[in-house]
Amino acid sequence: MTAQRLTRIPAPVVPGISDSVIDTATGLVYVSGVYVPVPDDFARSTELTFRALEEALVRAGTNLDNLVRVNIYVKHLDEDKLQTYRRVRDSIISSDQMPASTLVGVHSLYNEATIEIDAIAVL
Repeated sequence: MTAQRLTRIPAPVVPGISDSVIDTATGLVYVSGVYVPVPDDFARSTELTFRALEEALVRAGTNLDNLVRVNIYVKHLDEDKLQTYRRVRDSIISSDQMPASTLVGVHSLYNEATIEIDAIAVL
């Protein structure tokens, strides 16, 4: 019965995972971690990662305004990266639409990424 209420959208780049899963009973969309590696330009990587998140949400039938929660993972997080992340985020998500969030510094991320974001949104 549970499988009938779940719609899985395959990942367009990374094989073997769902890009997102839609729970039709709750109207929630769970987006897998997205990233766009630009190792030598953290601001650009952050912007492109948010755009990739936006594309995943659109594929699922929603958008950035409907984000409920985001988890952000930053490789070798420091004060400069934190400020860059906030500046880029604030240029993409309006201050009155901020989702609940957690930002975590990590040692490494998949495929040389410097930032990865997973999310939950409503339809």
